[in-house]
Amino acid sequence: MKRLLLFLAGTAAVQVAAAQGLQVTRNPVADASASRSAAAPTVVRVLSTRSHMQCPLPGKNTRLLSIDSPREWEDTIERQDEVTALGRKVRWARERVLVYALESKPYAGVRLDSPSRVIRLAHGVLYWPVRQVQPETGANKASVLTRPCVMTTIDRAYWQRIKVVPARP
Repeated sequence: MKRLLLFLAGTAAVQVAAAQGLQVTRNPVADASASRSAAAPTVVRVLSTRSHMQCPLPGKNTRLLSIDSPREWEDTIERQDEVTALGRKVRWARERVLVYALESKPYAGVRLDSPSRVIRLAHGVLYWPVRQVQPETGANKASVLTRPCVMTTIDRAYWQRIKVVPARP
């Protein structure tokens, strides 16, 4: 009988604490290790990458976006299907496409590259390493309007923000 009363009292205390918005910790060691593993960075696998000198994304300004579905692809990317733009078909149920485009340039030679095979995901931020390759100093630059971009197909994951970071040489 004593055990039953103790159990009911403990259950009532947990319910009261939950109603007041308090967190009840039952095993501090287990809770601490769970919070450490939740905060640990993970990696998202890169499945394919393709650079473009003339981005199929409309506009002239710098843009960074994630495309989630074939419908969003059709609404976002102009004049190119997935195979033409990415070199492969996207399996939308398991994959997403990232696009990073620079502002329009009045000359050729600037290129974006994403050399990494994984992208780090930590605290809801996807850190995408991208390298900007400039034309050689003193090289003749063709005077033509370009808009370089890079497209990457990755495993489907969840994040709140994408941050482009410089890729290591």
